[in-house]
Amino acid sequence: MQITIRGHHLTITPAIEENIREKFAEMTKHLDQVNSMQVKLSKDHQIDKHSKKGSANHIAEAIIRLPGIELFAQATADDMYTSIKKLTEKLKRQLHKYRELQMEHTPLLA
Repeated sequence: MQITIRGHHLTITPAIEENIREKFAEMTKHLDQVNSMQVKLSKDHQIDKHSKKGSANHIAEAIIRLPGIELFAQATADDMYTSIKKLTEKLKRQLHKYRELQMEHTPLLA
């Protein structure tokens, strides 16, 4: 499985890259059909007028390509690690739903 990690307006540190690879490997360990995954991390430099601080300005997006389908999710938070965690939770729900649909459409062999 190929994981592509890109950064937009920020540098991908080895710690962030390892965090992503660890979470995505855990999430897809029971799913052999994953062709590729793309993760895009970005930082929005807008400033909140009230607190003079960027609010929810760390953005994590991912596309998981499976045979015949693409799953997409996006999450934002004040911290990149939190946005990555939210992103993986959203993708886990989508993958769980995908697996359930696959099980419903797969006939059981006697």
